[in-house]
Amino acid sequence: MTEASSITGTGLSAETAEAARRIERWLLQSGVQIEEGAQRGAVAGWLDREGQPEFVYLEITGYYLNTMASLTSGAASSPDRAADALEHGRQALDWITRTLSEQGVPPTRLYLSAGRSDWRNAGVFTFDLAMAARGVACFGDVARHGAWEKHAAGLCTIIESMCSGAAVLRSHDAVAGAPLPDRWSTQPGPHHLKAAAALLRMPDGVLRTPLRRVCHRTCEHWEAMLQEAWPCRELHPLLYGIEGLLIGALHTEDEALEVVERLYARLMGLQAVAGTLAETTGGGIVRSDVLAQALRIGLLLRGRGYLQGDHWAGRLEGLTRALLGFVRPDGGVLFSGDQDIANVWCAMFTHQALLLHSRSADQAPLTAVVSELLV
Repeated sequence: MTEASSITGTGLSAETAEAARRIERWLLQSGVQIEEGAQRGAVAGWLDREGQPEFVYLEITGYYLNTMASLTSGAASSPDRAADALEHGRQALDWITRTLSEQGVPPTRLYLSAGRSDWRNAGVFTFDLAMAARGVACFGDVARHGAWEKHAAGLCTIIESMCSGAAVLRSHDAVAGAPLPDRWSTQPGPHHLKAAAALLRMPDGVLRTPLRRVCHRTCEHWEAMLQEAWPCRELHPLLYGIEGLLIGALHTEDEALEVVERLYARLMGLQAVAGTLAETTGGGIVRSDVLAQALRIGLLLRGRGYLQGDHWAGRLEGLTRALLGFVRPDGGVLFSGDQDIANVWCAMFTHQALLLHSRSADQAPLTAVVSELLV
């Protein structure tokens, strides 16, 4: 049995392809994107048990733009789905540009029913803004959408203002001085590697020199921190950090990818016999976003000639089988096994991971699309 077939045997490859198609359909047809009203075009964080969106989310709308760009660029299962993705992306981009021009940065979680409070709305987060800017740039470039550079530059200017005088990217600006709880998302951390790497991939003229310098220092700082003890316990931001290194390394020399491989191998030392990864270095629940992040990184590395051999084939197959267990028949993806809520960012991460897996036999064209548009 070859290394490739030990990961993508006919049965498992067909299963991942079919699951990816279900998720694709769900992302385009389930109502995760608001269809009318003031928030038309915005993308929800999840759908509740009745299939209704609870809140819209700037960060997730940025991811959705990346996903629509990927589908439009060759990842869609059919020309009709690619055309649908193009239209959904245009609506998402219109929401971001309209919202920024009319009211500035929206609340982190903009609830669709009145009276809902959320501690996240006491801060404006640089990570969310960076993911939105990257989504605008990726989709705008793919769709040849007019004036997208201006809108991406506007988001970058907000980040630059928030990080004025800082050595590395700051986590957030407090709204009206309100305190935020001590979470990984409210502190500078390895997840800012992904934010900085995404910003550094902006086309010329979008990112100004002061922010570019901060992003370079952010990458250097958190890469050094990752190569020592883990700088946080949560695997979600740790994997964001490795994704940030991967985004940069795919455009540089092999030595950079060797660093990514070493960090990934160390993190995968936490993989359980069942193929799963817990949410923290010390254990906890199994989350689909963490599994999908780990699988994407592993498949992209393997596509570049790293993680070779039957040992790694088995590790990645374990992740794949575990991840498939979170995909519902309708294509929605559960955040964790104890919830009955279809999570939008988990669906996008999972779609990309399973698509990479299902097409790994002819990985060159798809790897190019996914690595550049890594959600």
